[in-house]
Amino acid sequence: MEAMIADTDPPAGNQIWTIGHADRDFDTLATALVEHGVQTIVDVRSQPYSKWAPDFMKATLAESAATAGFGYRWMGRTLGGKPAPEAAQLTAGIDELIGLCASSHVVLLCAEGDPLHCHRDQLLAPALTRRGYEVIHILPNGETAPYQDRLQI
Repeated sequence: MEAMIADTDPPAGNQIWTIGHADRDFDTLATALVEHGVQTIVDVRSQPYSKWAPDFMKATLAESAATAGFGYRWMGRTLGGKPAPEAAQLTAGIDELIGLCASSHVVLLCAEGDPLHCHRDQLLAPALTRRGYEVIHILPNGETAPYQDRLQI
């Protein structure tokens, strides 16, 4: 894939995107990320590999991201879901992520397509929302949905 990312301004506001690769290939996922102005992929999978989606093996993904003009960072140790990080690890991971968000439009990448069945929605979105960020999920059909705390609906 040719470089796709144009230079864009640093993030306006406090938005963080999430996406699950599900059964997409990298090019399809990258197209969705470009549509939303994403510059950096933050891989939040505890185990950054996939038997079923070879495009998303850690080394392959990092190379594809760089070729397409995205930054790539694996943060599965502090932001992964299996097992869930301890409170101190999660706080350190969120702090690092917020630092990255100061200079780049970020997407949190996991394998699960449906954010309602993923730690992106159950663990990371609530923590980011408490820190003042708007979390927006990019769904498998291409639509977006803002994170909503289901306990407050």
